[in-house]
Amino acid sequence: MFLIETKRVFGLDTASQITSAALPRSWDSSTPENDYGIDLVVHIFRDTSATGQELLVQLKASGNSNATTTGNSERITLNVSTYNMLMSKLQVVMLVKYLAAENRAYWQLLSQIDEPNQSQETMTVHIPRDNVLSEINWQQISSYVDHIHHQKLGRRKRVNLEDFA
Repeated sequence: MFLIETKRVFGLDTASQITSAALPRSWDSSTPENDYGIDLVVHIFRDTSATGQELLVQLKASGNSNATTTGNSERITLNVSTYNMLMSKLQVVMLVKYLAAENRAYWQLLSQIDEPNQSQETMTVHIPRDNVLSEINWQQISSYVDHIHHQKLGRRKRVNLEDFA
């Protein structure tokens, strides 16, 4: 049991290192103290200025591929409750699957995944094998995060706390 758990943690550590190494030089990442479905928090910078925008990353690691029969995508299993929790986050969430046999990671934005059947306990997520993390267009991701960030802030208005007394 301990050996299996150690391998799982090692795979996630490697996935975290590969994800952090793939980030633009000016961006920063940190590992949350408590893991509630978030394995890495990416802090987005414009040049050397912090934007206050974050990209949340959930990492999955596997020794070997679990590709679909066509080979076009990698599969991961995600609890529907985890999907729901991650979708409720204000930040954009990215799923990253690291394959040790290939020493390669693939990514997919959670918002681009079809909603699960809420009566199911788990769901299968297909991550396109074309989405190679080392080849990601970070400018596109940054623009997407910026758009979502401003879209959500645009809905925000000042509310008097005393209205909730």
